[in-house]
Amino acid sequence: MTAPAVKAVFFDIGNVLLRFNPSEVLKEIADAVGRPPRKVADYLWTSHKIEALERGEFGTDELFRIFREELGYAGSFARFRRIWCDHFTLERRTASILRLVAKRAPTYLLSNTHALHYDHIRQNYAFTRHVHGAILSHEVGMRKPEPRIYAAAVKIAGVKPGQALLIDDLHPNVAAARKAGLRAILYKGPADLRRRLTNLGLLARASSP
Repeated sequence: MTAPAVKAVFFDIGNVLLRFNPSEVLKEIADAVGRPPRKVADYLWTSHKIEALERGEFGTDELFRIFREELGYAGSFARFRRIWCDHFTLERRTASILRLVAKRAPTYLLSNTHALHYDHIRQNYAFTRHVHGAILSHEVGMRKPEPRIYAAAVKIAGVKPGQALLIDDLHPNVAAARKAGLRAILYKGPADLRRRLTNLGLLARASSP
C-alpha cells in the first residue's frame, strides 16, 4: 500500500534548527550562581522544574525568582536573560531546508520550550516567520514524547496522523510520534534530512539549500 502524501511537516527546534550544547549552558548558569554544575543540574532537571517550565506551569517571572531566591543569583534580569537564552547557533542548512519545504507543504514548529526561550528565538531567527504555525509545549501544556502533543499537532494542522511528518533529533520523540501514527525522521544532519525529504517529494531534486 502506498503511504499517504505528507500534508504537514513538523520541525523540532533544539539541535535541529538551532544547535546548543547542554553541558556548556549548564556551566555558564553554574558560574553565574556560584554553584557546582552538578548541583544546578540536580536542582533544575532532576527536580523536574524544567519540565514544569516547558509545560507552562510557571513562567519567566517565577524562573527569575527561582534563580535569585533559590539559586542565589545576584545579577540583573538582562544578564540572566543572556545567560539563559544566548547559547543557540543557527543550523543554516536546515533552516534553508525548512524554507523550501514550507513552499510545498504546511510547515510547523513542534518544540519543548518555554516563553523566555521562544521569545528570544522569535526575535532573532527568521525561520519562525516561514512556518505556518508553532505547537509549543508551554502553550499547549504538554511535552514530547507525550502522546497528547502529537494529537494536538495534527489537529492544529488539520491533517490525519499518517499525513504528518515529524523531524526530531531525539529517539523517544520519534518513536512516540510513530506510535501515534505520524511519520517521523530522526534528524542526523542537514545532508541526510535533505535526501530523505527529497525522496518524500518535499524538496525538488535539483534544489541545493
